[in-house]
Amino acid sequence: MKRKRILHLITGLEIGGAEMMLLKTLPKMQDDFDNRVCCIMGHGPMGKKLEEAGIPVYYLNLKNIFELGLILRFRKVTKELKPNILVTYLIHADLFGRVFGRLFGIKKIICNQRGSLLQWEFLRVIDRLTKCLVTHYIVQTKVTKRELAQKLHLPLEKFTVIPNSIDVSEYKFELDKDAKKKELGINPTNQNIVCVSNLRRSKGHEYLLEAFEEIYAKNNNINLLIVGDGEREVELREKTENYSSKNNIYFLGKRSDVKEILRISDVFILPTLAEGMSNAIMEAMATGLAIITTAIEVNKELIQDNYSGLLVPTQNSIAISQSIDKITYNLKLKNQLRFNAKEKIINNFSVKACVEKTKNLYNTIL
Repeated sequence: MKRKRILHLITGLEIGGAEMMLLKTLPKMQDDFDNRVCCIMGHGPMGKKLEEAGIPVYYLNLKNIFELGLILRFRKVTKELKPNILVTYLIHADLFGRVFGRLFGIKKIICNQRGSLLQWEFLRVIDRLTKCLVTHYIVQTKVTKRELAQKLHLPLEKFTVIPNSIDVSEYKFELDKDAKKKELGINPTNQNIVCVSNLRRSKGHEYLLEAFEEIYAKNNNINLLIVGDGEREVELREKTENYSSKNNIYFLGKRSDVKEILRISDVFILPTLAEGMSNAIMEAMATGLAIITTAIEVNKELIQDNYSGLLVPTQNSIAISQSIDKITYNLKLKNQLRFNAKEKIINNFSVKACVEKTKNLYNTIL
């Protein structure tokens, strides 16, 4: 029997949550469906990884937002592939795909809505106006399901929750921690706090920096490792110029060795103000780190306060510093948080479970 063809349309293929989920899940569904990926902007490192995993990738190579050739190139791809389902990821691909996918004859369109639009919130108006073109929505969390159903005035049955997944086996590997610390140029005897996140305003890095400065005044045997890049990097670096802790703050940029950096760390902190389901938190849980993050509703689906991590209010550097103290001086609590976080990932967020839910949904839609 010929496999049904699924075309996955995504805005770009840089390293991010949606892109990582494609790489984790599509190769495991290729025996059941003929999965293809279409990228609107550029190529990106994830495109090559998908191709290496046996997933064909088509590139539309958008140069600017007024380029009409994009529509013609997408039409060529859809006419060639004749997909049974179009699945879209990230807001620009969501809106472009549902409009032109329908125009070019694709009858089944699934939209992956991943968290808040934040700076793109004005696009929610277009989202509402074109919702009739969407067959079904996939969301990562129960919170998002409720919020979107309300915002889009759609029944809950129109949404399926498929959380991010993680392969815990990828976090079990041998590592010379001293050599890694030497490579990064950090003090090998210090405790390491790590934050993995794009340097954007919604991620709340300034509150982590303020908390670290307060902690450092009491304990200078501590490092802060900031992994990620973004538009706020210069601003955040300037913020620390007069800090007494500045020599223990390491802006490590975008990295391909995040798993290794997590392994040399003791505490993971994400002071985010808004989030989808955070891959960074899930990776820290799989590594077995003590976790501090904000008590926004979506984070509560991953972290139970004082059980699998510590939850703090948003925009609150004092609460972050108090939580760091709590973990530092209570080894029993720290080990409990680490164990429970890892167990939750293993039991609830496996790649296999995510793949099965996705396959069932595709079959239902078909």
